[in-house]
Amino acid sequence: MEMNTTLIGIIILLLIFVPVGYLILNTTGQDKKAKKTVSQLSQTKGIQVKNIEVIGNCVIAVDEASKKLVYTSKTNPSADFKIVDMTEVRDCRAKSIKQTEKTLDWVGLELLEKTGRVEIPFYIENDEEGYTKDPFVCLQDAKRWEGTLRPLLKAS
Repeated sequence: MEMNTTLIGIIILLLIFVPVGYLILNTTGQDKKAKKTVSQLSQTKGIQVKNIEVIGNCVIAVDEASKKLVYTSKTNPSADFKIVDMTEVRDCRAKSIKQTEKTLDWVGLELLEKTGRVEIPFYIENDEEGYTKDPFVCLQDAKRWEGTLRPLLKAS
């Protein structure tokens, strides 16, 4: 009787932990693949990125020497790859759109260029495909990136 109970307990634990483990390994594998793709694409453009970060569905990195920001989506890094020359950016700020006081609809960075503005989303509430973190954690990441990018802006 004890052997059957132990066996059933082990089976239940496996049914719980195997899918969770698979999801964790799959997500970290996608992150590594996206980071590697961004690094390779950046190198082909002559940009040497050091710290590549994945925030939700956004993969973002900066080359402080050449003052270039690169970003793309994790789901399609090659097609969505973009480069922003930070010397052409007038202002950079963390931006969030609130639904209520405790919920956020959109979180990201807003870059104001001479020709317009660029929005880099870290969190989108209704994005079904994107892997996301808590929106308030993404807001803290956006503020941290704002602090990283502000020194690279052209002094006006």
